[in-house]
Amino acid sequence: MIEICVCIYHHVYDIILIHAPSVFNFREKERRFGPVSDMVPSTPIFEMFPIGFLSMVSYLCPKGYRIKVENIAMEMLKGKNFDVEKRISSLNTHIFGIDLHWLPHVHGAISIARIIKKIWPDTPVILGGLSATYYRDEIMRELPFIDAVMIGDTTEPFIENYIDAVEGKGTLENVPNLVWRENGRIRYNKVLPPESYIDTVRLDYNAFIRNCVKDLELLPSIPYSDWVKSPTAMTFIQKGCHNNCLMCGGSCFSYKNFLGRRNVSLRPVRNVVDDLISIKENLGIPVYISGDIYQAGWKYREDLFKEIKENGIDLPILFEIFYPAPEDFFALIEKSVNFYAMEISPESSSQEIRIANNKFYTNYALEKNMEYALKHGAKKMDVFFSIGLSHQDRSSVYNDYLYAKRFQEKYGSWLHFFISPIAPFLDPGSIAFEMNEKYGFKIFARTLMEHYLLLENSSSWVDSLNYETVWLSREEIGNLSIEMSSLFSTLREEYGKTDLYWVKEFKVKFPFNILLKIYGMLT
Repeated sequence: MIEICVCIYHHVYDIILIHAPSVFNFREKERRFGPVSDMVPSTPIFEMFPIGFLSMVSYLCPKGYRIKVENIAMEMLKGKNFDVEKRISSLNTHIFGIDLHWLPHVHGAISIARIIKKIWPDTPVILGGLSATYYRDEIMRELPFIDAVMIGDTTEPFIENYIDAVEGKGTLENVPNLVWRENGRIRYNKVLPPESYIDTVRLDYNAFIRNCVKDLELLPSIPYSDWVKSPTAMTFIQKGCHNNCLMCGGSCFSYKNFLGRRNVSLRPVRNVVDDLISIKENLGIPVYISGDIYQAGWKYREDLFKEIKENGIDLPILFEIFYPAPEDFFALIEKSVNFYAMEISPESSSQEIRIANNKFYTNYALEKNMEYALKHGAKKMDVFFSIGLSHQDRSSVYNDYLYAKRFQEKYGSWLHFFISPIAPFLDPGSIAFEMNEKYGFKIFARTLMEHYLLLENSSSWVDSLNYETVWLSREEIGNLSIEMSSLFSTLREEYGKTDLYWVKEFKVKFPFNILLKIYGMLT
């Protein structure tokens, strides 16, 4: 196990990026979290910080800015006696930045912003992320301890402008995408199209590790609780989405109507490959590539796989597809990648329910993709179902289990099925949230603070759900989720372990890889 160093130097930073837990007082307040994190690597307090933190470090550090990632959620999770106020008091920075990307962090983000302003009343606190963008008006109107919101999904250059303005090298009114206050009046700066800035996004893991070494700290920068035991890195191919899944706050509908994005922006192939090379050279661990490479188009995917092969990137790679792909796509992966796995989220085994939730493909297409993936060398395939869908009732959820059992028997430990509730919140900005009555949803919270209070006042994850459906009440969603979580977990255990076969090797190698990297930077 890596020995976690403590900070012995006091730096003055240009900006400290803080990630909050979902529920701030989770250590003191008895709470039943339930199976809300069954399909993500983190625990139910969602301690995994957004990939945007890494892209900020990668963008700002080479320009000479002093930036620090402070995963308060992780520190609270790992230390019963960790004192949040004492820690924040020890941080010296010109700006505190807090992510409010996924709405379940609303309670933690607001609570920590309030603490920061109490301790550092003259230091600006800025929020960013998709949820902060959606709720920017309410944040600036109702939360005086938050000084600004940076809106949009690609803001690295604008954060640089904001730092310069705060430090007297520019003016706040000239910072694009900034919502801020001037003498109590809310100001809205010009918003630049995010499509123009996709080339600025890079994920330099060397810069991130170097930043940790410089501070002599690792724990505040670890992405999620089990990362050292089961490490996974990440890169992505795009911003925006072509699809309109009903419950997704990152859908095409959501981006166009609330987030200022008109088109999907594909990252340059060279930048994605540079990310993969950085992961290989600095970590040597499995990597998840976010975004459907098939939907990116034939030229993009052929160029990407050609570069992966020519650069000798032999990392285990997990690919996701949003829709079933033809066999030649899997053949291309097999030709280009040594070790890979696939995942897809059909949401339901019912074609009718899937279509009602804006996913337009058949079970036949899904099942052919299982065949193609196995035939063309995938080491594992994950299939994800959800509970809380439009037109979904108890019997259809149970049918998901029967469907999973049938194909688990056919494919054995190679195939893994997962199921989880849409929890705790239906995404604001999603089609289901904005047109809830049309699709059979009842919404219990609309505003940012209503969602904050759901988490503040509930003792169970079921009570914090911001929705129920015509077909399933809150309580039924809760009971079904617990029942199905147990059944699906037992199913996976019966047919073999869920880890990719090579992860064992990387679990052994990774601590030594990272220690050697740190030692090399220190000597």
